[in-house]
Amino acid sequence: MNTRTLFRALQVSCLAALLPTALMAAPITLTGTIRDFNSAGTTFNGVAGHPDFEGPCCGDDHGIAASTLGADGKPVFAGGSHWSVSSAASFYQWYHDDPSVNMTGSISITLNPITATTYQFSSNSFFPIDGQLLGQDSGGHNFGFTTEFHTQFTYLSANNDDFGFTGDDDVFVFINDKLAIDLGGVHGAEGASVNLNTIAASLGLAEGENYKLDVFQAERHTSGSNFTITTSLQLVSTGGVPEPGSLALAGLALAGLAAASRRR
Repeated sequence: MNTRTLFRALQVSCLAALLPTALMAAPITLTGTIRDFNSAGTTFNGVAGHPDFEGPCCGDDHGIAASTLGADGKPVFAGGSHWSVSSAASFYQWYHDDPSVNMTGSISITLNPITATTYQFSSNSFFPIDGQLLGQDSGGHNFGFTTEFHTQFTYLSANNDDFGFTGDDDVFVFINDKLAIDLGGVHGAEGASVNLNTIAASLGLAEGENYKLDVFQAERHTSGSNFTITTSLQLVSTGGVPEPGSLALAGLALAGLAAASRRR
């Protein structure tokens, strides 16, 4: 094999290696807020424990959050009897800064493309603040925290988009300020998903318009922590620096090879 033939073979090999990546979309990075809570009945680093964390257990407790987000963009306690929540005031503290019971930090997750049209973040050991913030770890992990992520998407019915979540404990997903997924309670990993075309009318979605998507989660009891988002929605990255487009990288690599070939 002469030098020119060898170089062309190298070009073809590089193209074959790059194209599968190039066809995949860029990852989506979501940066949100995480709040750390101490266990009920304890005081750690000068902060009192919260009655809803390491409190009553276990099972589903749906209907904790009202069907519409509050004016401040946070879940509102729906009222009624809920065995896993002490009061409306205690639920308010889950997603609001309150130095008497929580400490606030930042968190980022990355949804990577798993197909040409589907993104996923998945962890069956979701302990993002072990040894951080308040620093109270039980059983080797920090099991008392809440997270919230806020992003947007464009509703396009032709895409037939889905959004799914699997997690424990509580998960509340709001689309256009309306509750779309309710996995409230202190429980093991549970999942739910919605098809946007199916619920578009009830959520007030109109073709081609932009809408908010808000995810609120709580980890409230020891044993496990799972967090998985799977979606075909092209969500807007809200933090971090997106990776360069793979297609652009492929183009640059091939251009370099072609230039080298011309020089040769």
